[in-house]
Amino acid sequence: MPFCLSSAVTYSCRVCRKFRVLAWFSTSCALNTVDYFKEIDTHVSDYPELQRRMQSYAISGDFSNAFSTLNLMKNIDGKPTVYDCNALMYFYLKSKNACWQELVEMYTGMKRFGPPPVASTFNTLLNGMLLLGDLKHAIFIVEEMYRNHFVPSFTSLSKTLKMAVKVGNLLDGLVVFELMLRYDYHPIEPTLNKFILMLCDAGMVSDACFVFSVLLRKSYVYSVYCYNPILWALCKTGRSYTALQLFYLMKKKGFVHNVCSYTALIYGFCREGLQDNVFQWLDFMQSNGCKPNVITYTIIVKFLFDNGKFEEAMDFVSRMEREGCNPDLLTYNVILRELCHRDRLDDISELIQVMDQKGLSPDSYSYAALCGGLLKIGKVGDACELLLDILSNGTVDVAVYNIYF
Repeated sequence: MPFCLSSAVTYSCRVCRKFRVLAWFSTSCALNTVDYFKEIDTHVSDYPELQRRMQSYAISGDFSNAFSTLNLMKNIDGKPTVYDCNALMYFYLKSKNACWQELVEMYTGMKRFGPPPVASTFNTLLNGMLLLGDLKHAIFIVEEMYRNHFVPSFTSLSKTLKMAVKVGNLLDGLVVFELMLRYDYHPIEPTLNKFILMLCDAGMVSDACFVFSVLLRKSYVYSVYCYNPILWALCKTGRSYTALQLFYLMKKKGFVHNVCSYTALIYGFCREGLQDNVFQWLDFMQSNGCKPNVITYTIIVKFLFDNGKFEEAMDFVSRMEREGCNPDLLTYNVILRELCHRDRLDDISELIQVMDQKGLSPDSYSYAALCGGLLKIGKVGDACELLLDILSNGTVDVAVYNIYF
């Protein structure tokens, strides 16, 4: 991996200076820029005392003196051991002042000059990088473990993926996911669901489908919340029939679809102008015991408006209310926009009163719908008067203001 190669090159000069002291502990151990022995008694040969000092320096964040104390152990036969190196790293990380450069240099030096890293070395480093929030080097350590035939724990890899998702680094998240597959690990459900959602939101639908399909083959998909974002992403990009195939595949596997699943398909059919499919699936979801929500209804209302079916849309709003689903602010904004387009100012006034009675106050989208609609039908004066009223109330935002330009 280029990162790994560049890391090794970057650290090589410093590592050669620093870790030549551990190459069977030869006497050519000077680090030119740091006098490590300034405050250390070089005649101490008590191994437990050296361990205590090293740990004390490390936990205080003084890596230089901790390392030089480790070097003094060369005067004792068979020391320092890999566990002494691990202890230095461990206590240095506990200092809360740890620097990843020092840790990676030490690891690279151990590889070149000994003592060679063991499983606990890698685990200490990996946990340390996660503690430092260093995703790149956490992945580097996992890949080093793989190359050296060590197995990272499921917990460590799960934390690494969670970090990638948390910081929104989706490309690194995919790298970690593939690393997990090498060990037959699978992400925990909350992380997986969020990862797939973020991939879909970023337009990386093919990657989301890859992650999902791999886990589906291994029976690691647990709920509808994992694949609903993929249904929506497919429907938003004009691939409703592909989404339909996924819908039926999951149904065949025993998954129970929820209102979000059906609404995604209805949205896709609306987007592609497939009216027969829209109402067929509305009936289908209800016959399957899934009640449409305000989002489902609003999507259909907007679809009808956009296709010039005003009366049918308004009848559908009435049906929506009869079935116990009250329109929300988004629904009313869609209606306001259409009323403006049709120059039905009296109806607009009446609708705003209805909104007020229901405790719904117009938001920036409401004003945008009103202003945009008035401008579209040529009522510039009314639109400007409305803008001045909005400005006087201090509720205008950039989106509304830009409509006038």
